[in-house]
Amino acid sequence: MFEDVVKGLLRECEGKPFLMSLYVDCDRAQRSAKEILIDLKNLQKKASEEVKYFCGDANCKQCNETIASIFNELSDELSHGGFSEAKGVSCFADLHGDYRRFIGLPISVENKIKFLDHPFLAPLVEALSPHKLALAAVVEARRATFFRVYASSVDKLMTLEEDVPPKVKSAGWYGLEETRIKRHVEDHVEKHLKNVGATMRALYDEDNYSIILVGGNTNYALVVADLLKEIITGIPVEVLENLGITDQPRAVVDAVANHALQTFVAESSNLIEGLITEHEKGGLAVAGLRGVIHASNLHAIHKLIVDSHKEIAGKRCSSCGTLGLDEDLCPLCHGRMEDIEDVIDLLIYKTLCDDGDVRVIGGESPLREYEGVGATLRFSI
Repeated sequence: MFEDVVKGLLRECEGKPFLMSLYVDCDRAQRSAKEILIDLKNLQKKASEEVKYFCGDANCKQCNETIASIFNELSDELSHGGFSEAKGVSCFADLHGDYRRFIGLPISVENKIKFLDHPFLAPLVEALSPHKLALAAVVEARRATFFRVYASSVDKLMTLEEDVPPKVKSAGWYGLEETRIKRHVEDHVEKHLKNVGATMRALYDEDNYSIILVGGNTNYALVVADLLKEIITGIPVEVLENLGITDQPRAVVDAVANHALQTFVAESSNLIEGLITEHEKGGLAVAGLRGVIHASNLHAIHKLIVDSHKEIAGKRCSSCGTLGLDEDLCPLCHGRMEDIEDVIDLLIYKTLCDDGDVRVIGGESPLREYEGVGATLRFSI
């Protein structure tokens, strides 16, 4: 799903050299609506001041109208409850066309605006890297509710309800009769849980899910998870213990997101450990900015890993686009190298354009000893 979002965005932005990338912190749990709208006004003012240097026309009517339209649309959405589950929003827009794309983000982001010939992706990648498209269920004795969850987006798919008699004593029912009723209730629960499993199997076939998570009553969730593991083998099926009985989308999103982050941290630690080991023995990995730039210029990167995005100045060839750090002439075509503000941003962009994978950890890691960046390789360089 992450690849679908980011690489879909790249396809949509292809051939659009006048792009605005906007990131807005809209975490309503931490900030008031008034504070968010004030930030939007300040960002709009900044955009109007900076766009003239990017466009080359200090009074470009089309750019100014597009910027005003985007900020008006975003202000209206946020004022009326739009992006309700998101803590941040990103927008990518063609200033010389009609294209614009808004993406809700599951984490707070730094307010930022960039005018470039490509989408500024680092904050988006950091926000979405941990998340996978999840099929989640909240299971109770008589009911189960199913959700499609990705990052800050949640869709309630359906609710399954069973007519299960309550397990209570009724006046006049004693002895064997009471035992029979208890067994009758348990038979209904077992049937219900099998129906939950069958329903999740059918829902799984309808989308490209990467993980199945079962919450609600823990005992029932364990039964459903065991049933699913017998009939679904292609993806993980796990019990989500921090998701209790609820029908609130926000609670479901938070529980799934917490699980995703915990999994992401563990996976990233193993990935970085393996990358550094492979680099130190001279295998199919590089660590350190200069080595990663060299690999990118040769289109050799399989997976780029950045521990925490920060702007690092660099160089780019005005003729062929080769990246560098401090070179005056391009090492490949000997063209003139121009200054760029953020070589990490372009490494991310080029890796994705080369159909590689990118992971931004969002914090310090052992890669910090290697300037915070490393990559696994497609071939030896």
